[in-house]
Amino acid sequence: MAKENDFNDYDVIIQRFWPNIVHSASGYEIRPALREELAQEMALEVWRGLPRFNNKSTLKTYIYRIIHNVGVDHIRRYSRASETMLDSELLDENSSLETALQYDQRQEQLALMLQRLPLSLRQVLMLKLEDLSNIEISDVLGLSESNVAVRLNRAKHKLSELMAGVDK
Repeated sequence: MAKENDFNDYDVIIQRFWPNIVHSASGYEIRPALREELAQEMALEVWRGLPRFNNKSTLKTYIYRIIHNVGVDHIRRYSRASETMLDSELLDENSSLETALQYDQRQEQLALMLQRLPLSLRQVLMLKLEDLSNIEISDVLGLSESNVAVRLNRAKHKLSELMAGVDK
C-alpha cells in the first residue's frame, strides 16, 4: 500500500481511494449506470490531477477536492434532466429485484433523502460520512471551519426532517 507522499505509482493511489470515490459518487448520483460512470470519471480526474499535487494540503484533501469538483460538474451537466423522468427512473430502479437484494429499505430511503438535500448541505455531510475532519472539509470546499460546522448542523437537521416524513 502506498504512503500518502509516495506518488510513484498513481494506480496504487487510485486503488487505495477507490472505495472513497465510489461512495462519493453515490452521494452525487443515485442512478446506478450514471453513478458507475461518475465514479470512473472521478478516478480518471484524480489520476490526471496527481502530477499537480504540491503538498499544500494532505493527499486525502487534495483527492476529495477533485472528487467534489467532478461531482458538482456532474450535477450541473445532468440537472437539465426533467424531475419526472428522474422520479420514474428511481421508482423503476428501486422496485427492481437487484436493488431489493443489495440494499435494505432504510438504506434506499436514506440515499434518496440525501439526494434531496441542497448541494451545499449534501457536500459537507458526504465528506463527513467519509470521515473527513471539519478542517479537511473546509479545505476541500474552500469554506471556513465555522461555516462547515453550520452546514453540517443544518444538513443533519434537514436530513432528520426528511427521514421523519418518510417514517410517517
